[in-house]
Order: sequence, then structure tokens, then C-alpha cells
Amino acid sequence: MRKRLSKDNSIILKNLSFLTVLRFFNIGVKFFLVAYLVRILGTTNYGVLTWTDSIIQYFIIFINFGFNIYAAKYIVENKGSNAFLNKITSAIFTIKFILFCTSFLLLYFFSFLDALSSYSLFLYVMLLMGIGEVFFPIWYFQGVEKLQLATYITVFARMFLVAGTLVFVNNSEDLLIHIFLIVISNLIMGVLGYLTLIRKFNFKFYFVGIKEILNVIKEAYMFFLGRFLSLTFNFMTIFLIGLFYSMDYVTGFDVALKVVLVCVIPFDMLQQAVFPTIARSKNKRILKKLIIISFLIGLVFTLILNIFPKELLSLFGGDELVQYSSVLKILSPIPPIVALTFILGTCTLVVFGYNKEFNQSLIISSLLYILIVLILFIFKKVTFWNLVYLRLVSDLFLMIIRIYFVYKKRIF
Repeated sequence: MRKRLSKDNSIILKNLSFLTVLRFFNIGVKFFLVAYLVRILGTTNYGVLTWTDSIIQYFIIFINFGFNIYAAKYIVENKGSNAFLNKITSAIFTIKFILFCTSFLLLYFFSFLDALSSYSLFLYVMLLMGIGEVFFPIWYFQGVEKLQLATYITVFARMFLVAGTLVFVNNSEDLLIHIFLIVISNLIMGVLGYLTLIRKFNFKFYFVGIKEILNVIKEAYMFFLGRFLSLTFNFMTIFLIGLFYSMDYVTGFDVALKVVLVCVIPFDMLQQAVFPTIARSKNKRILKKLIIISFLIGLVFTLILNIFPKELLSLFGGDELVQYSSVLKILSPIPPIVALTFILGTCTLVVFGYNKEFNQSLIISSLLYILIVLILFIFKKVTFWNLVYLRLVSDLFLMIIRIYFVYKKRIF
């Protein structure tokens, strides 16, 4: 038992180490780019970038179709069968490519809407990021517990993005150039990820039949639906702020939210690092400790956000964004809430076979968000501050629902 625990802890530590390098590198890149772009492009153009990205992320989730959550479980459970891994991986690549092509067709029809028509060029170019999403197998690397490979690839691609931005994005007219650089960076990740799969894991692509494709879709569609609806928390909020207010408000909310989400990243890393080990060992002792430690660390982050809101916004967005410090304070309880949500989600409900409840938690909380938005719209109460408070309440809904399911199923 001790030897098993020691081995599990070692694997978790190794995975967590690479995820830490990967995520903190991404944090550094993201906030360097935010600080640089807000100052170079201006708050309005940066708001346009954020607003169009909030739309494209729905297509990206559509392309991924829940595989980034669920496919790792396929890999963990079938490590010993290379033939099966090739078959299931080929099916996932095929499905994602079909969904990518479908996304362009959907965007064509959506681009005729008045709200989107002015930004159609940005949207079409940004959707090309989907090619990288099709071919970058982060779920495979997670399943075989080789996250260092994903780390190397991501670091290289993001270094290209930073270097390209510094060289080519120098004034407020260079927004489209930056979007092209984002697309190329994602393409680099996709190509290198696919080549690594071939060279390191002897992957061979097979043309799979419609029956296999439908079986995989049937297994994954609930994860897609839950993940798709969960985007409402961040991206629909950004979309609604841009729709009802201005791109300057979008920039203020987005930078404040990004500061908060930095505090969430350690918990996301933790769940990804722990998931393969918990899925294999079903070790509840480790799980209980993770829940307590994560929540306490989340409370520390909340305290920091409340003490230094102006300083953090000034650092990452410039003095012009200090006026949004109240937004940062309102969103500050998110870290401990999300810490519990993450661990109780994939590492608890999914690991112990309650996939339905995991997805229901996402769907119910997202539908509650949409219902409240509709009520606000009907009563003409869609204000900037109501949308900010709703963003916080949505995460609270999700946490409470998952606690309920874990208690109901007597997992502990």
C-alpha cells in the first residue's frame, strides 16, 4: 500500500511539475501580452480582440467536443492496447476535423447578423486556430502521463507568439497582424503535437467507419454539451458587455477576470496532474487532502485580490484600468469556489463513474445563468454590474450542485 501511494505521489508530482512550468509560462506570456496589447492597441481595439475571441471560443469548444475532458480517460484505461489507442485516436482526429469544417459553415451564416457583420474578417481569421485544436493531442499526453511533451511544444509555440507580437505589432492598426500570429502559434502546436504522437508513440492514422465515429460521439457528447454551456460564465458575459455597452468595458472586465483566473490556474493544473492517478487508484485519502488544501489556498488568493486590486490592474492593464478595481473585488471569491468545483468535478464525479452528474452540474448551472440573463433582459436590468455579479453567482451555483451530487452519491 505504501509503495503504491509513494509511486502515485511521485507520478502526481512529476505531472504537476511540468504542468506548473507550462501554466506559469502561459501566465507570463498571457499577461505580458495583455499589458503590451492594451497599451499598443488601446482599450477599444483590445476590447474588439477579446470580444471576437469570446465568440470564437464557442467554435473551439465545438471542435474539441469534450475530448479534452473525456478522451484522457480512454487513454488511461487502454494503455496496454496500441491498436485500440490508434483506432480511438484516429476517430477523435476525424471527428474534430469534420467539426472544424462545419464551424466555418456555421460562422458564414452567423456573420450576417448585424452584431457580427462588422467583425467578420477577424472572426474568420481567428477561427483558423481550430486547425491547431484539431491536431494538438493534449488529452493523449495527459492520459499516458507524459505532460512534459505538451510543455515543450506549448512553450515553443508561445515564444513564437511573443516574439512575433513584439516585432510586428507596434501600433493600434496592427490588430489583424496579432490575430494572424495567434493562428500561426496554434498551428505550430497542432503540427508538433501530431508529429510527436507519430514519433514517440508510433501512432498510425486509420480511416474509421461511421459506426466507430458515432460510438465516440455518443460517449463524448454530454461532456461537449456541459463544456459548451459552461462557456456562458466567461465568454457570454464578455459578449453581452460588448453588445450592451462598449469595448472599453469589455477590456476592463476581461483584464479583471484574467487577474482572478490566474489564481484559478493552480487548481486546474492540480486536477490535470492528479486525474490519471486518481482514475487508476481511486484513492480517496489523497482526494480529501486535495479538497481541503485547495480551498484554503483559494481563500489566500481571495485575500490578496481584495488587498491589492488597484496595483494588480495597474500592473497588467495600465493606470487607465484602475477604475475597474471594484470589478476585481466582486470577482475575488472565485478562486476558493473554483478550487472545490474542479476537484469535485473531474477528479471525483468523473473518476468514480458519475459522468452524467458531472455534465448535469455544468448544464444546470449554465441554464440558470441563461435564465437569469433572460429575466434581466425582460425587466431591462442588463447592467454592467449585474453581469459582473452574475459571473460570480454562476460559479457558486456550479459548486453547490457538485457538492450536492457528491453528497448524494456518498462518494466519501
